[in-house]
Amino acid sequence: MTERPRRPGVLIAALVALPLAALLFGMTASNLGGPGTTHTSLPALALLISLLAIRFSWARTVSVVVMAFLTLQWLPGALEYVDEARTQQPAIYVLIATALFAAGVVLAYMTPSNQYYRQAAEWRQSRKQRAA
Repeated sequence: MTERPRRPGVLIAALVALPLAALLFGMTASNLGGPGTTHTSLPALALLISLLAIRFSWARTVSVVVMAFLTLQWLPGALEYVDEARTQQPAIYVLIATALFAAGVVLAYMTPSNQYYRQAAEWRQSRKQRAA
């Protein structure tokens, strides 16, 4: 019986950084627009998908795409309003989220991370074949 592959440390770090980035984007949206507004739905979706990346490789890619869009959407305003007292806190959230997102993307697509997803898929496939 083959063993289940172990997640490498870089992937674990990515699987922590990406949801934290999504949470910070959500906190920004809630801080500026209030909870439950249409601005909070995309960050909430990014959080959900980034959590699904723990199991699914496709979720890793989708969460990166969604958070790249959020970064492009929020970063210019954050850079512009980081010095204003009223918007300083949400701007700092965006800057931290952007840094976490950038680190998470690099870690999520490093060779050990890619190998893990491939090995995990092969392991699941071999388990299905043995069960059949």
